[in-house]
Amino acid sequence: MHDFRSFIQLLKDRGEMDHVSREVERTQELAGVMSKIEARRRAYYIEHVKGARFPVVGGLYNKLERFGLALERDDAETFTHEAFDGCIEAAKASPIEPVTVTSGPVQENVITGPAIDLADLPVPKFFELDSGPFITGAIGITRDHDSGELNIGIYRTLILGKNTFVINASSMSDLRRIYAGWEKSGERMPIAMALGVPPAMLIASSCKLAPNACEYEVAGSLAGEPIKLVKCQDSDLLVPADAEIVIEGTVDFSQRVENLLGEFAGQYGPENAPVTQVNTITHRNDALYYSIVAGRNPEHNTLGSVAIFGVRRSIIAAIRAAVPDARDIDVLLDPALGTLAHVTISIDKQNDARPGEIIEKAFAAGDGIFPVSRITKRIIIVDEDIDVHDPIDVNWAIWNRAATAEKFVVIPNIESWELERAAKAGQLSVRIGIDATMDLEDVDKLIRPIIPGVDQIRIEDYIDKQGDLT
Repeated sequence: MHDFRSFIQLLKDRGEMDHVSREVERTQELAGVMSKIEARRRAYYIEHVKGARFPVVGGLYNKLERFGLALERDDAETFTHEAFDGCIEAAKASPIEPVTVTSGPVQENVITGPAIDLADLPVPKFFELDSGPFITGAIGITRDHDSGELNIGIYRTLILGKNTFVINASSMSDLRRIYAGWEKSGERMPIAMALGVPPAMLIASSCKLAPNACEYEVAGSLAGEPIKLVKCQDSDLLVPADAEIVIEGTVDFSQRVENLLGEFAGQYGPENAPVTQVNTITHRNDALYYSIVAGRNPEHNTLGSVAIFGVRRSIIAAIRAAVPDARDIDVLLDPALGTLAHVTISIDKQNDARPGEIIEKAFAAGDGIFPVSRITKRIIIVDEDIDVHDPIDVNWAIWNRAATAEKFVVIPNIESWELERAAKAGQLSVRIGIDATMDLEDVDKLIRPIIPGVDQIRIEDYIDKQGDLT
């Protein structure tokens, strides 16, 4: 398993990293250069950012094969979402506990007091209306106040000044719950942000785990060895010993800040979070600053697919429990279709009323942080001859088998996920159900033309190999 630096070296060796040696201004030029390189699915090393002490690297995981390479998979060049999901589930099932060491490269330099200046970091302001420069590539480390368990996630972080920033927590993140526990206790809450961590650690930090499960243990399983941790300078938090940079702070719940950042679905998202006072910064002698281009950009969305696995699995489990006669289920979460899920369910229909019943039951399924209605925009019911995993096949069914208004169900005023920015007062939004099944009276005239036995034919058994022709 690669660490952060060996993976960067691998990309350089493969000719997949662009080097920028000219000085780049950080406010808008930096984000523009990063996004232009990323659009070509290349990684970048930007050597000089005006006013900053460290170079910027990024674009490391802007296509799925890069995760396969980082995990040293034999099938890296053809790595699929299904294979990636399988790796993560296997790691969850066989966690490896981290080990605590007395020192590590990340603490080669320790900065405290007046010497702290977050402007030393080459943090870009990404979009026109962003509240300011955002740290996007760090993992955040906290402890649950009640259980004492460590929790790790990836959180967008707005820099306010030389020693203050705001670490945001969405409603579906563990950090929102952890914030609430510490605020209720009235005690000081320590938090640390680590930049430039091993690929396994970044992957694990993106996962949605059961409460009080530890991301360090999942990362260890992905890496095939324990993650090495060192104790923070100012608290008992444990951070990756070989990270590039660690920022340690204390959360002040008496101050909260509204802030805005361009998000993964191509729109702005507001957040409100408490201010964190920075107490200490530690870093390697030759530290690299890791940044992910925010918004609807390749690395951000590729890394986001890790979190999507858990959401998809939750929706499927909830619908299967509510709709036992579902044959197959697909959950499509794609930024091109917004922030919410689009679900397709196939059934062996026995009566024309059943699709409507299933739409109602499916939207009512689930609880906790993933109720189906809250995170699903549309549910489509199709016959079992339709491949629910093929959007073209599903669209064919919608526009060839739905001919009456009753086939389209509009459900108003549903409480929606906070990331659906078009929702109205009370975060209310519409939901759509589509019955794309054949009406039973039309079955004979809507039979699809098929070639008998086509699925059993292996075309490689028929095509002559190169060189066989004379």
